[in-house]
Amino acid sequence: MTAAPTIVFATERLLVHLATVADAALFAALWQDPAVMTYVGFPHGLGMSHDEIVDQLQQQGDSPFYHLLVVALKTTGEPIGECFMSPPNQAGIAETDVKLLPAFWGNKYGVEVKRGLLQYLFAHTDCTAVQATPNIHNIASIKMQEAVGAVKAGTSKSLIPQPDGSPSIMVEFYIYRVYKRIWQKAQRSQNDDG
Repeated sequence: MTAAPTIVFATERLLVHLATVADAALFAALWQDPAVMTYVGFPHGLGMSHDEIVDQLQQQGDSPFYHLLVVALKTTGEPIGECFMSPPNQAGIAETDVKLLPAFWGNKYGVEVKRGLLQYLFAHTDCTAVQATPNIHNIASIKMQEAVGAVKAGTSKSLIPQPDGSPSIMVEFYIYRVYKRIWQKAQRSQNDDG
């Protein structure tokens, strides 16, 4: 019998837990899906084998930071995607990422996960801001950032080498940040209104 996964946080409809080797199929499905990976610069997927994914999952520690995290439905436990968070850097900025299977798009699950990540980071670290970098063409991700109060802090671009050796792809992205003081003020205001 396998142990239950370690829950990092829960939202109204979702559980986020540390990924284990048992989640390899989920990551294979996400990372090989062009609909999921095109905006991050991998239109043909990451090109990782099942064994490579298992190896990556086996090398993770116990911390939720820099750890692959699984997003699952609270009611059924069905995995629907992944998320990620880093601890704050020297400037006090943490990073997040959310990827969901296309079958679960359009249900505001991304916004729910992002809010959970923000709550976790602001409660468990000394970060002053949480940053995400959606592709400038990824309207859904941009809307998700804005739905949680993120503001555009700039733009940048990155050359993404392709796993199959084909030419690298230039990805242009926005830098969105949620600032802790603004987030906490908004949370207090919601609580006062509630």
